Amino acid sequence: MRRLLILIGLVLLLLIGGGLTALLNASEGQVLPILQQVSAVDASPTTMLPWKANQFILMIGFILFNLIGMAVTIGIVLWFVDRGVRKARAEAAGQAASDKSPA
Repeated sequence: MRRLLILIGLVLLLLIGGGLTALLNASEGQVLPILQQVSAVDASPTTMLPWKANQFILMIGFILFNLIGMAVTIGIVLWFVDRGVRKARAEAAGQAASDKSPA
């Protein structure tokens, strides 16, 4: 049953990819929202306006700040889970030792 679901998922993925490819070919590349910066052929693709560079730096800073926050949060959650697992194992070991010892 699991293999059948995997096969169906792969076939659907191939159909979706083929459909998107056909859509791109039929519309001459105008499906994606691409903004043309300049119409000059010899324009430099590396030249960036100051306000665009500023927005790019702010976006990278925002993304890094959020990634670090997520990593710290996941680390704290995993630390608490590990602490609980260690405590439960210690209690189970203590319970097993007290059950085996004669009273």
